[in-house]
Amino acid sequence: EIKANKEKQRQLEEKMEAERQSNEEKMRQMKEKMDETRLQREEFERAMDGKLREQADLLKKAFEEKAGMMRRKIEEFKKWSTEAKTNRARVFALILENANRRHEETMALMMQNHRGQMMDHH
Repeated sequence: EIKANKEKQRQLEEKMEAERQSNEEKMRQMKEKMDETRLQREEFERAMDGKLREQADLLKKAFEEKAGMMRRKIEEFKKWSTEAKTNRARVFALILENANRRHEETMALMMQNHRGQMMDHH
């Protein structure tokens, strides 16, 4: 009977040990799974950070390109505006010049006519 009890005790201890080992194995596997999940999440976050950074860089680049384009347009407009003013001034100067020339020619003709008339009267 003592032998039978010892045998039962031994079997119970073996069973408990096997269960303990099984639980340890399950715990180890769960920890492994958790570590794997954590690593995947970190990898995903790194990838997302990279993508977001990339997107931010692209937006910044696009913004800078657009700003550059607008600057160039403004410069072109200023240049065009200055040229237009210069051209207007040049045209205006030519008109004045022509008007003066015509005025002088008219005056010269009138003087000639006047002289001619004066001569005719004498």
